[in-house]
Amino acid sequence: MNAHARRLHRGPSLLHALVCSLPALAALVLPLVASAEAGALRVTWKPAVSSPHPAAKAGPREAALLGLCGPADSALMEVAGLVARRQLDGASALTADELAFALRAAGDPHVWPKAWSLSGVNLDDADTETRFKGWINGLRALGARRCGVAKLDGEGGASVATVITFDALADMAPVTTAARVGQWITLEGTMLVPASGVQVVLLGPRAAPRTVPSSLSGGKIRSTFAVDQPGAWLVQVLATVSTGPRPVLETTIYAGQKPPSEFVRAAVPGEEAAAGAKDDADAMLRMINAARIAEGRKPLVRDAALDKVAQAHSEEMMKARLVGHDVGGGDPRKRIEAAGIQATIAGENVASASSLPNAHRALWASPSHRGNLLLERFSRVGVAVSRGTDGSYWVTELFSGS
Repeated sequence: MNAHARRLHRGPSLLHALVCSLPALAALVLPLVASAEAGALRVTWKPAVSSPHPAAKAGPREAALLGLCGPADSALMEVAGLVARRQLDGASALTADELAFALRAAGDPHVWPKAWSLSGVNLDDADTETRFKGWINGLRALGARRCGVAKLDGEGGASVATVITFDALADMAPVTTAARVGQWITLEGTMLVPASGVQVVLLGPRAAPRTVPSSLSGGKIRSTFAVDQPGAWLVQVLATVSTGPRPVLETTIYAGQKPPSEFVRAAVPGEEAAAGAKDDADAMLRMINAARIAEGRKPLVRDAALDKVAQAHSEEMMKARLVGHDVGGGDPRKRIEAAGIQATIAGENVASASSLPNAHRALWASPSHRGNLLLERFSRVGVAVSRGTDGSYWVTELFSGS
């Protein structure tokens, strides 16, 4: 048995965004992984993002964990090694935005990664595998599971085992990570699970996200668009699968500039507005409205009836330990109608994060969530936050308009 072991199970904190013209319903989904702050993250970018990435044969220590997890992916192996090395050097695991940055730099377009880590002194391989097996067996698989594993040893018997995994629902042909301003980009992909439709959403350097023409035929995804402003473009492919609409692919294209070699976190609009709030929900409302004002939108009026529906949903998510639009109380349309609320158009953002600013930053970084935050037709909002015993925050933002 190892001595002084410290186990870090990093599951995904999830985000969902929804906007619907009642009574129709459509959902957009985005997750993130949350963790503690870390030191500077430096990377070398691949020239293109694509998948899959078959990995070379793993060493015997990694092979045992891969046997429990699934096929190795070279991009995931690279990021797992980066995370393990940072922890061995005394840094923390990657934050949500750092992990996304590292995965894109490694050339991977997938979303919803899950991470597991065990660190300590004189870790026993058999004990590590038993602990990991207990974690991985509790995960629900949808699509093709792929894995990255790293086991590193340091001075004084210190060692770290890290696994990063995701379920691939689609694969993508190479898309450049650097382009000319105005360059036309063709995105092609292949669904690995049945899908009834796709959307491609662009989040450019400025303003709100926009949907560009795309098609799905015989499981093949295709979209063509131009990156017509200098800066970073987030490209998100959403597909309607068995569990509803959700992101299946994502990449970043840098127009007119090289991809950055070091991650730099910038404050997002509205982030500072939470200071002085009377409670958690008021803090989220302040950040929502400050972000809208910063982008030239009118602030939203808080609605007590929407608050009540949002609060019930946040509590349901917290109890179920599941982020979603329907975790037992019905989808947003049903919940709004059951409350007798009249609305022509409604939307919902839900999230779980380690802090309220982290929730706001993640919502702002997602094209679908930012679309809800900035939609001009929305005029009212209900906001609710429930706190888990583990320090997690379960957030619901319920928008309405006419």
